[in-house]
Amino acid sequence: MRYLILSVFVPILFITGCAPEPVFRLESQQDDVLNYRGMEYLHSEGENSSVTMAYYRHMGQQIVMDVEIVNYSDSIVQIDTPNFKYSAKHEYSDGSYDPLGGGTAYDPEQIILNLDLASSRAEASERTSRVLDGLSTTASIASDIANAGNQTTEEIIQRENERTRSALERMERRDQFYARVSSLNEQRAYWETEVLRKTDLYPEEAIAGEVRFPVVEDANVVEFSVIVGGEEHHFVYRQKKFKP
Repeated sequence: MRYLILSVFVPILFITGCAPEPVFRLESQQDDVLNYRGMEYLHSEGENSSVTMAYYRHMGQQIVMDVEIVNYSDSIVQIDTPNFKYSAKHEYSDGSYDPLGGGTAYDPEQIILNLDLASSRAEASERTSRVLDGLSTTASIASDIANAGNQTTEEIIQRENERTRSALERMERRDQFYARVSSLNEQRAYWETEVLRKTDLYPEEAIAGEVRFPVVEDANVVEFSVIVGGEEHHFVYRQKKFKP
């Protein structure tokens, strides 16, 4: 029976588990495009501001866009997540379309907070584990002292093996903890330094950085808008899906 089950499920797992994920790309629908090192740069000029946008890549369930904003007005404008909007749709050959959703870019402040909370939970879990390890070690030593001279050779070897196994488990857990915290710190550093964050942009100042949007896989058209001091800059891309 066991071999019969394996003969049924192994082929299914092989077929479904190894299927590669589709690859997505955005291509501009505008005529005035500047190409540089494989990236398309789109420029929108307004009376009081300008925005340059370039598609970088899809990463997981996020679209990464490079954005540069210049403030030509004589007043301060605030750049924040609600300034970056997107809408996605599936457009048909006859011009009709189905709207598939929209919203704003990912909020770096919220993501940084989530990373800090995850780091705090990981550190608290590690402290708890160390306390429990200390209590377990103390109890083991007390037990050995109480039973000194009454243990057989086999029991002594078994206890030594248990201590070795426990020490290896503690070491593995610590390594996982350090790797987890290191990963969280690296992610935080990225969102802290590379992504456009809430900023008051003074007259004649410019700011540039990455902006991340959610992926809508069924969409073949994605539109982005960047609002700067009341001016809206609009960019249209066609999303293409490639199946390996």
